[in-house]
Amino acid sequence: MRTYFLGIGGTLMGSLAQLAKAMGHEVSGSDKALYPPMSDQLAAAGIEVYEGFEPAQFDPMPDVIVVGNAGLPRGHPAIEHILNAGLNYMSGAQWLGEVVLRGRWVLAVSGTHGKSTTASMLAWILEYAGLSPGYLIGGVPKNLEQSARLGDTPFFVVEADEYDTSYFDRRSKFVHYRPRTLIINNLEYDHADIFPDLAAIQTQFHNLLRTVPGDGLIIAPSADDHVDDTLKMGCWTPVARFGKDPVKHTVACDNGERFHAQDITADGTAFDVCINDAVQGRVKWQLLGPHNTQNALAAIAAARHAGIALRR
Repeated sequence: MRTYFLGIGGTLMGSLAQLAKAMGHEVSGSDKALYPPMSDQLAAAGIEVYEGFEPAQFDPMPDVIVVGNAGLPRGHPAIEHILNAGLNYMSGAQWLGEVVLRGRWVLAVSGTHGKSTTASMLAWILEYAGLSPGYLIGGVPKNLEQSARLGDTPFFVVEADEYDTSYFDRRSKFVHYRPRTLIINNLEYDHADIFPDLAAIQTQFHNLLRTVPGDGLIIAPSADDHVDDTLKMGCWTPVARFGKDPVKHTVACDNGERFHAQDITADGTAFDVCINDAVQGRVKWQLLGPHNTQNALAAIAAARHAGIALRR
């Protein structure tokens, strides 16, 4: 399979190219410009890349052209060439969903803030537990070798972005991922270039909720009105909660399980993890701040859903 990535220098597209290479595809791609760390990762993977676009880069003809989102509107020379020549193309999110994620246990991390951090935590927990997960993270984690890998088990952690998919698909990227385990860290108004208001973002998140199976799990904050309002639009999957506050607005699908932290040090470098007020163990680490404590609780809840037992 010859796969060409248009916009390969971006975090998502460069990571997808590495996954394609690991699957045995013949991979190449182009971008307006390429910079570290992604340029270094692509070089290390032995992927042929071009700065700028020329039609000769499609010779021999790719089986599929994976089209990125950033800086690739109608009128771009590559897009016009693809359309005029009738070439086979799809978006990066669609390619990920259909080629990599289909049939796997997808653990998706969504929300306005903390996606990369929480996804990195979750991937590392699964790795440390010996599950050798696949993952795709919107950055380069310090304790994992690269931003994406296929993994050796059904588990796959993906940072699930609400930004739109491509010039021809205005849905959020994450609707292509079909997670079994879904974290929603928080929900605020963002991306004013594509969303007119918070309600438009909530609509996309509700589309995501529609894709989670009934025997999956949604992990949501215990006190976030915007997330709760989205859940109230319709939810068909059990919901576990995380956070120090009691659940403010219960919805029909709340499963009654709540993860929270107690005995937190002033800098956040140690805390007890509790489920329904029962201490399960203590975390000691180098990360700082209450936001990272919350990210950790969400990651722990997702790992538990994947079958990792908590132990003292």
